[in-house]
Amino acid sequence: MSDTKDKQQAAPARAGGPSVVGMVLPAVFAAAAAFGGAKFAGGHHASAAEVPEHASPAAAAPGPTLALEPFLLSIADANKKAHAMKVAIAIEFDAKEKEEGLKALTPRIRDGTLGFLRTVPYEEVIDPAGGEKMRAEMLEHLRAGGVPTAEHVLITDLVVQ
Repeated sequence: MSDTKDKQQAAPARAGGPSVVGMVLPAVFAAAAAFGGAKFAGGHHASAAEVPEHASPAAAAPGPTLALEPFLLSIADANKKAHAMKVAIAIEFDAKEKEEGLKALTPRIRDGTLGFLRTVPYEEVIDPAGGEKMRAEMLEHLRAGGVPTAEHVLITDLVVQ
């Protein structure tokens, strides 16, 4: 009798936790689902060789780009309440423009951009569709201010409170 008690005490007690199969099987299913999803989604994109030759000019390689230091300013809403705004932009230029000449234009570009941004109402800045309008108006403002070779305005960072 004491012999059976010793055998029962010597055998390890099963904790009742998940088995190895119970832990590995969901991981295998999750990996298979992720792989299948990636293959399915990846199959719908056109490769570079399939892009038509008549692609839009916007897809052409950009000319030199001038990234400006971020602007910190206050803009007013319809009730004249001030809101802090931080915006960083980059200007893409005509491919014929030389990078050396861009540094000389930096003060003129910053002045024109800051002057324009101070006039933009808060409601326009927070509107998701307002970004494209803001880019177009800023580009027009820069060209009128003496930067005729500017091609695109890129808003690289925008924070509004």
